[in-house]
Amino acid sequence: FRSKDLLESVDWAPYRALIAQGNVHAVMVTHELIHAIDPNVPSSLSFKLITGILRGELGFNGVIMTDSLTMEGITAFYPESQSAALAIEAGDDLLMGASTPQDVATMIEGIKQAMASGAISTARIDDSVRRILTLKFELGLLPLPVN
Repeated sequence: FRSKDLLESVDWAPYRALIAQGNVHAVMVTHELIHAIDPNVPSSLSFKLITGILRGELGFNGVIMTDSLTMEGITAFYPESQSAALAIEAGDDLLMGASTPQDVATMIEGIKQAMASGAISTARIDDSVRRILTLKFELGLLPLPVN
């Protein structure tokens, strides 16, 4: 296991440099356990890693997407509905992995339940929508409306 200092100087140094240059629009997070940061929660579902390190310490303001939430690294520990909600709570903007309409419905239901319980706020969803729309605009995929 790597210490946080080693992660910072070796693993995260290239990301820090690229983020500082402003050339990174989106990042995909794996399900790896980063023991020095959050030893019990996969990276893609870790608030400490997504919001704390990637957004807070590295200053990344772009879109963050998960790797597939239907991979065994997640499904062995969390049902799809819970992993979807945990990903959003952690700070992820895009969720990957739903391969059927039922998977999508299950993930949406989990997110709705988390919103109803107050675990996810409307403002949190709005933050992701804003980042996704900004990315689309920056890439020329979404023109601004002309009045």
